[in-house]
This record gives sequence, structure tokens and C-alpha cells, in this order.
Amino acid sequence: MTTVFVLQHAYTVGDRDEVKMIGVYASITDAEVAVERLRDLPGFDQHPDGFHIDAYRIGEDHWREGFATLATIMVSILDEGTEVWRPVHAEILSAGRYRIVSVPDADEKWAFGSGAVVLCEERTFEGTPHLVAVSLAGDAA
Repeated sequence: MTTVFVLQHAYTVGDRDEVKMIGVYASITDAEVAVERLRDLPGFDQHPDGFHIDAYRIGEDHWREGFATLATIMVSILDEGTEVWRPVHAEILSAGRYRIVSVPDADEKWAFGSGAVVLCEERTFEGTPHLVAVSLAGDAA
């Protein structure tokens, strides 16, 4: 056997993805039979299209790109007439720096745009602490 078939179930709750690893099967048919067996069970029946089967060759790396750790930071929206903040995703870099990876909507102008490397400080909004972009930090990672 040189290939296995991985069955997962995924769906979205609010702004986060929920993924469940169901099993590893020797054939695509075995994985498809498992989907039919599970599809009507509680939870799965609410997301019947959430099943995914992927083939993986044994003995190979299947994640070759590395990864980035993301955080949510607050960025000021300009030209609003009052103080308005947008939560955005940012890659955590070294030395307290963050690279903004979210893209603003066409009708918003952010103080720091997508790709900007910023320094953040903690501020409290309505009793909840948040990281807030306060200045550019440069382009180097």
C-alpha cells in the first residue's frame, strides 16, 4: 500500500473552522462507506456536506511551505469622523512586530494597510484588552 485515504469533517462556527479527523482508510471505497455510516449521526447531520476525503502517499511530506502564526490586532479606520477600530489578522513576527495580512474593504481606509509591519500596544476597549497597531515597524521579518 502506497496511498491512504484520510476522512475529515469540517464546518464553520462564527469566524472559526471546526475540523474533525474521522479516520484513515486503505481505499477510497472504505472512506466513502464511512461517510455514509456517519452522515446521519448527531452533528454530522447538521453539516452533511462537511465530509472531505484526501489521498496521501505514504512516506512523503505533505506540508512543505512552513506556516505563520496569526493574531487579531486592531487597526484604526481613517476618515470616519470619530475613533473607529477594525479587528484584522496579522502574522506574529519577532520583537513585538506584526505583519497585517487582512485586506480592507473597498470603502475603508486603514491607518496601516495590508502587508504593513506594525508595532502594537495593549489597550482596553469596553473592559476587554486588545492589541492595537500604533506605528510602522519596518519591512523586515
